Amino acid sequence: MIDGDVPPQRVEPSRTPDAQPSAAYVALAQVGRAEPRMALSAADCAALEELATEWLARGASAGLLVQALTSGLPEPVHAPRALARSRLVSKMPPALPAPEVAARTLMECTDCGVPGSPDALPGGLCRACRLAPAPGGSLPDGRGQLDPADVRHRAARLRDALPGTVRRARGVASPDTTHARSGPYECAAG
Repeated sequence: MIDGDVPPQRVEPSRTPDAQPSAAYVALAQVGRAEPRMALSAADCAALEELATEWLARGASAGLLVQALTSGLPEPVHAPRALARSRLVSKMPPALPAPEVAARTLMECTDCGVPGSPDALPGGLCRACRLAPAPGGSLPDGRGQLDPADVRHRAARLRDALPGTVRRARGVASPDTTHARSGPYECAAG
């Protein structure tokens, strides 16, 4: 220092008072509230803001950043800014690749326009349209519709084919029963 030369001073980035602080700046300012030994000045927060921004860009939350800076501190913390810079660099989370967005296919029923996944619309038809009778009165699979009298006849044949014990358990009187059934509280006429 000859002739009064002054070494160049390091200039800290200044914040305008009306500008909103970034999320990284706010997270660094909260470090001192979480651990008083790591209280950072406004100039310290501004100097470390770029590293903290990188942390947040890599998916770390502000809480994780504060925890990384405050956990396991040595007993005397002589230089909080230097310790914070060292930890921000050494504990930087890995850069994660961008998540892949799976393409989702959505189709519509060709008859009624109901939306659905390709699995729900085989042949381009929804379930309701596949099961609906065709205009000629037959089912979509080519079978004709059954007459209600034919349905009753088939159901009666199936009931007759059931063994007698099953019919009685279901409340169907067997054909060999000629007298009225008597319950536990009824008297049988004899």
